[in-house]
Amino acid sequence: MPPSSPVAGSREQRRARIEKAALELFRTRGFDNVTVEDVCAEAGVAPATFYRHFGTKEEVVFAYRDDFTTALGEALDAGARVPEGERLPVVLGAFAAFLESQQDLLALRDQIVLGHPRLMQGTLAVQRDMEGALAAGLARLRGLPSPDPAALLEAGVGILVLRIALRSWRDGDGGSLLTATQQTLVRLREAVAGLAVGGD
Repeated sequence: MPPSSPVAGSREQRRARIEKAALELFRTRGFDNVTVEDVCAEAGVAPATFYRHFGTKEEVVFAYRDDFTTALGEALDAGARVPEGERLPVVLGAFAAFLESQQDLLALRDQIVLGHPRLMQGTLAVQRDMEGALAAGLARLRGLPSPDPAALLEAGVGILVLRIALRSWRDGDGGSLLTATQQTLVRLREAVAGLAVGGD
């Protein structure tokens, strides 16, 4: 049965097929060299179907945002079950496990985004949004209506730890992202302890 057939799949399956086709075209041809029509031809859908799911080509690249926000919410839920002093490592560990499950998709998106200034700006905006959601979630777990300076600092440190862990994991020896995240947290604690000793 042809992909454009009305019974060729659910709405979610069509969306996934469009996303997969678009990302692969962006990777092989370059984002700016692919049109919506190219994506539609590859996915076997009409342009109206594309626009029902995505407003622009950029939206396809950043379609992961909702899944990441959901996963971060679940990680914060896991953090709610531990004492406050252990919370950030638990949240980061749970989110790292999710990110590791997305390894192939992250690598594909990196190939598309790196070297493309507008898409890099979008990636940084997503990271800022995730940092804001993390700060708000950490504050909420402490009973605060909005992030205080401590929650903002924790969230900033958390995103930095994940960025360093991701880089280390991709360049590393094949260990898990969770292990890389835990090792990065240990190195951070050592660095902070060193700063405290140096300040005496």
